[in-house]
Amino acid sequence: MPLKGERPVGSQGLVTRAEPVWADAGPDDVLMLQMLPTFAVREAEDDLPLSRAAQRLVVFLALRDHPVRRAEAAHTLWGEASGEHSAASLRTTLWRVGQVHRGLVRATPEWLSLADTVAVDVRAASGLARSLAAHGELPADSAPVAGLLATDLLPVWCDDWLFAFRERWRQLRLHALERLAERLAAQRRFVEAVDVALTAIDGEPLRESAHRSLIRVHLLEGNHGEAIRVYRALVRLLRTELGVAPSPGARALLGEIRPAQ
Repeated sequence: MPLKGERPVGSQGLVTRAEPVWADAGPDDVLMLQMLPTFAVREAEDDLPLSRAAQRLVVFLALRDHPVRRAEAAHTLWGEASGEHSAASLRTTLWRVGQVHRGLVRATPEWLSLADTVAVDVRAASGLARSLAAHGELPADSAPVAGLLATDLLPVWCDDWLFAFRERWRQLRLHALERLAERLAAQRRFVEAVDVALTAIDGEPLRESAHRSLIRVHLLEGNHGEAIRVYRALVRLLRTELGVAPSPGARALLGEIRPAQ
């Protein structure tokens, strides 16, 4: 997909933000669902005009890899209403979705699911993140990948049922960024490694493991002064914000620095 602008990462630097990655899209996929960071359903180059209620239903189904009972969907999405009214709201929303595109949601009298022909960006991005966190092939250019992994799942949505899915994606992408930084450093791609590690820190400044990844990158490059500076900044941050000290694991990293003879 083409790139689209750049996103500043705090005061640390820049990462390029990529368009949605449709790694699981095939020739039979006719619709593309975007949730990172905003909602859109696209057919070719056109966005489908879905109502807010329809958007919530589509996202609810997309974040589950299995069919959902109608009653569960109605209760979750319209829980403030009675059972009869929530079921009626679901039926109305399904009808409106069908008026926009009949190939978006599959519905039976009891079950609902997203159609198999819909490619979902967060599913593709999750697969990419897991691959990078393990031993998958490193990208030739890490900037678009880092931009994708810096992106939250529908951050302006306030639905309570989204919390677990949003947090699961956040943890996965931060782990992937940390691991990607260290793998890039191991291949002596230090400029990219530093930028990716800073992207992880920007995603959660109080996350010690992100700071440890940056320290490891500096140590691999032989920049002992930079590693010490990052550690001292971490000490101040954790003391000020949480009243705690870094873990023994963070302190042990500095043990790799040999004292002057």
